[in-house]
Amino acid sequence: MALSNGSIRYADDVGDDRHDGPRPPQASAWKVLIVDDEPDVHSLTKLLLRNFNYRKRGLQFLSAYSAAEARELLRNNPDTALVLLDVVMETEHAGLALVDYIRNELGNKSVQIVVRTGQPGQAPPLTVISNHGINDYKEKTEITQQSMILTVVKALRLYEDFLPSYIAAAKFAHLADRARAGADDRELLRSLRQELENADEIAIPRPPAEEPPDPRLAALTEREREVLKWVSQGDSNKAIAIRLGVQEVTVKAHLRQIFSKLQVFNRTQAASLALRLLEREAETAAR
Repeated sequence: MALSNGSIRYADDVGDDRHDGPRPPQASAWKVLIVDDEPDVHSLTKLLLRNFNYRKRGLQFLSAYSAAEARELLRNNPDTALVLLDVVMETEHAGLALVDYIRNELGNKSVQIVVRTGQPGQAPPLTVISNHGINDYKEKTEITQQSMILTVVKALRLYEDFLPSYIAAAKFAHLADRARAGADDRELLRSLRQELENADEIAIPRPPAEEPPDPRLAALTEREREVLKWVSQGDSNKAIAIRLGVQEVTVKAHLRQIFSKLQVFNRTQAASLALRLLEREAETAAR
């Protein structure tokens, strides 16, 4: 399968750091932690993403087969960008307890957490996402190479956007802790000045020129844009129909209109184009 999107490409050098036998990781690779008690899930995930690159960085896989192993890996790898998490492992809610540990005990708000479960009845999507610090939810029966790639791209983009403000908050929180501990005022001022001078290093760059909205997106109705959004995130027709409260045949009709207006021939082309156009539109709106 070929999916091209500006900064997304395939290469042959994807990092793979197994928990039980790590090898040297690719420099500056995105760390992805797979937490699942089924070895086949680990193997399939790595197979589907074996040649994935985003912004010229590959993936370094970390594997945990229980929530306890995941806790240790996360403590030792605070720069993990994405956790692909099963819900039912040692216990029915081991995965959700791990989410609470990540968000509350570790205080890690930046890592993106995608829940994947083969037992959806154990954790309905709306309940899971609303009651826990979870970024996305997928059923294992719906996992394909396309959906995996789109899920990871979405997660890494959100991680990128969140990380600069998270780093800044952590740095200034550290200065506050030092102040409470009685550090010298002049030393604190010097540190604060240095942090402010380095603020540009963690700012998110924005293209200076404003681009007009793409006419292909403008031609879509609100409902078609909504369908396209879920397609770009890897959802199946059935999943989209459930989200929108419509019949699956209605989703297929919307897709035919979307393909015609975007001048594409299939879901993969539509998803790839949507990622580029929606990102450009979001950047324009942000300016």
